[in-house]
Amino acid sequence: MNIRTACLALLAHGEASGYDLKKRWTEGPFSRFFDASFGSIYPTLAKLEQEGLVLFRQEGQAGKPLRKVYSLTESGRQAFMEALSAPPEPDVFRSAFALLALCAPFLPAQVLERAIEVRLNDQRAELAELEAIASTDTRAPISWLVAWGIHHFRSDIAFLEAKGAELAAMAGSAEPGGTYEVCPSCTSGADA
Repeated sequence: MNIRTACLALLAHGEASGYDLKKRWTEGPFSRFFDASFGSIYPTLAKLEQEGLVLFRQEGQAGKPLRKVYSLTESGRQAFMEALSAPPEPDVFRSAFALLALCAPFLPAQVLERAIEVRLNDQRAELAELEAIASTDTRAPISWLVAWGIHHFRSDIAFLEAKGAELAAMAGSAEPGGTYEVCPSCTSGADA
């Protein structure tokens, strides 16, 4: 998802300032879908305003400059619907833990065991956070998404509990820079 679509999607849930959008991407249920910097949010909102997809009103703040509060126009609602009507892009999965697992044969057992413990603790904390949201936010789309997240975290935890020792057992089975190949087909034919 691009920043334009993400801004339209959050504004479909109600008016917001650029600061509010950033806050929604770092707290609560929206924090699981997207993240953007202020350096990309504000130019995107300005472009959306130039395109007639959003409009803004200014609000006073005690001791601070006026803030712009954005809302969708009818054209913005249409653009939002068009953007989300396209088939979704595949999810991108990037994980520092996955890189560590890929390098398990090069690492000492205690490094892997600690990483598994930290991962389990992090996943349990994320699960607890989602369970807390589930108990307080019963809006239909939020509760469905939270239930989906709970399912994923429980599955990840169960997998790590069942297979973590298997990963740790790979420790020290290869030397970095040696002949160990993770993906032999990745290099075959390179000289051809």
